[in-house]
Amino acid sequence: MKSVQYKSLFSGPKLPALTKGSAVFHGIRRAILLREVDAGQPLIEQQIGREFNCSQGTVREALMRLQEEGLVQRRGYKGTFVLRSSIAEAAQMADIRIKLEVEGISRAVTVFEEPDLAELDGYLQRMEKSYAEDDAYASSELDRTFHLAIFQRSGLPALEPILKRCMLHMHMMTFGNPAYEVDPISPIEAHRPIMEALRARDSQQAASAIRNHINEVASRWSPQLKSALDALESGPGASTPPSGETS
Repeated sequence: MKSVQYKSLFSGPKLPALTKGSAVFHGIRRAILLREVDAGQPLIEQQIGREFNCSQGTVREALMRLQEEGLVQRRGYKGTFVLRSSIAEAAQMADIRIKLEVEGISRAVTVFEEPDLAELDGYLQRMEKSYAEDDAYASSELDRTFHLAIFQRSGLPALEPILKRCMLHMHMMTFGNPAYEVDPISPIEAHRPIMEALRARDSQQAASAIRNHINEVASRWSPQLKSALDALESGPGASTPPSGETS
């Protein structure tokens, strides 16, 4: 297994000012999301505490937050280990994500006003900057913020935690993967159809744009995930990869 210096993996300057606990949380989370630690890697509280100059209690709190997101597994006295979803699990979550975001944007499109669109534009501008700086973690954080900002206007708050987890685990297969694309697309360009649909207040156009966007992300950055997602959409009789297969 890799020997990891978690603090050295934390891209602090790209994130807002953080408490010590949040710094630990984002440091480990970044390493997991970008695959800089292996699945099954033990996370030693004492080691992390020394590197971040904080108490084990602070580290434990960060690890509990990560467990709630499904990124680590705490195994009692055995310790805490990095958990990574399989292709089959990620495909199920991507499928749920598409359904939730299609429903969400179809509801939200009618309530969007200019200040709401300006907020989304702001996220895209910041994403564009992190993309130019090759900061995949900041880009993934901003991307989820953009999509959640749309969903939060749908009037479906009880479904938001589900969507958050689905997006995060899909990002482990996309932002956390080597780039497969030949022709990179900037965040502004990638999200342009969504913004155009919101400005047009067209629910069908918006639903199509967000569905196409999510499928395109999977196709460009994680072909294995896209294949598994296509198999799900083909129906119950379609073949899916073994549950243990990862990209």
